[in-house]
Amino acid sequence: MTPKIISLVVLCFWFISCANNEQEKKSDAGEILAPKLTQVWTSDTTLRTPESVLYDKQRNLLYVANVNMNPWEKDGNGFISRMDLRGKIIDLEWVGGLNGPKGMGLVDNSLFVADIDQVVEINVEDGMVINRYPVEGTPTLNDITTKDGIIYISGSDSQKIFKLENGTVSLILEGDLGRPNGLYAEKGRLLMLTSNSSLLESIDLESMDRTKLVENLGHGDGIVPAGNGTYLASSWRGELFHISADWKSTQLLDTREEEINAADIDYIVDKNLLLVPTFFDNRVVAYKLE
Repeated sequence: MTPKIISLVVLCFWFISCANNEQEKKSDAGEILAPKLTQVWTSDTTLRTPESVLYDKQRNLLYVANVNMNPWEKDGNGFISRMDLRGKIIDLEWVGGLNGPKGMGLVDNSLFVADIDQVVEINVEDGMVINRYPVEGTPTLNDITTKDGIIYISGSDSQKIFKLENGTVSLILEGDLGRPNGLYAEKGRLLMLTSNSSLLESIDLESMDRTKLVENLGHGDGIVPAGNGTYLASSWRGELFHISADWKSTQLLDTREEEINAADIDYIVDKNLLLVPTFFDNRVVAYKLE
């Protein structure tokens, strides 16, 4: 092989190598990475089996639903706590006399709480219960989401979805729903996270048709928006997931080996603060998305 040919061969290899390196750079630059979690604070352990946490933007505080041991027993020992955004408990038993309070939602000055077989309405100005909306049978009410003044409630073991509108509770969907838990209402649809089938589904609020969006989300519990078309989801056994705008999931946290649960979460977008009630671990833990 002549020196000229050798030079041409070396030059070709150099061009190929450069092209490959450039392609790798483009791939790296174009990849959208899921965020990572950094713990910011943790509350003390005076909470009692906290199942759900909800941010009240108007009052800049948190509500925490404490089922107080057995989540499905009508024992009258459940209560709602109030916390500040640094994890300090303001009122441990702000509202008492509940049974197994779980999901919560705000409409104006009313806090709506799913409490086994009734939705309890609380005036947030004075902490007084102003209405109770019973649901017939054994609905096992779990999560709540609100949209345009309508309250949507999941019935986990009953495999049903209800709505509370103008003071009346009605059934809107039932069947093999995979044990519905977490709900989030958007324009024209309801996102539903299931704890048996480990799915995130979309429910069209007109046709009630269901569309599968994401699989393998564990013992699905809470689903909340995280901005820019993304979401965060929790698995009760101790996992947190980031869900991208194109419905790809990435595990952010796994505390199953430590037996620390991750129940019904909330996320404050403008404060970049993820709030995780740890159920039997008796805390609320806050994280930032990095």
